[in-house]
Amino acid sequence: MDKFKIKVETRKNALSLVAAATILIYVGLIFYRGGLPALPSFIKGFHTGAFIGVEVAVAYFLVRYIKASKNEAELKKQFIEENDERSVTILQNAGTLSVAIILISLGIATMIAGFFNPMIFYTLLTCLLFVLIVFLALWMYYARKI
Repeated sequence: MDKFKIKVETRKNALSLVAAATILIYVGLIFYRGGLPALPSFIKGFHTGAFIGVEVAVAYFLVRYIKASKNEAELKKQFIEENDERSVTILQNAGTLSVAIILISLGIATMIAGFFNPMIFYTLLTCLLFVLIVFLALWMYYARKI
């Protein structure tokens, strides 16, 4: 249980850094907005929504980890939740299938977009290559680790 307690502390610190970095980046970009090109209101709204969404998610997990680090019963409950074999298998299967669906969908969308707009084609191709590189890098990492 001590290893898990250290893990929770590490997660708390990492999430605190993410929250602080997100706030700094967002506030920095707000102050520097005059030097950036004018954006449509939809994109500005998306930026605000994404910032709020990230901060709410980080705050949720921070509160959860702080609660667990102060309460032994809550810590044990989270440990059991994270190490439940059924949940781990469901998550692994969902992750594997979702990556396959994303790669196939991006491949098809890239081919279709190539007939209509070169900019969309290159954007989708870049996304496809990024997902493929991340997948292969993680595959090689876990092949060596496990």
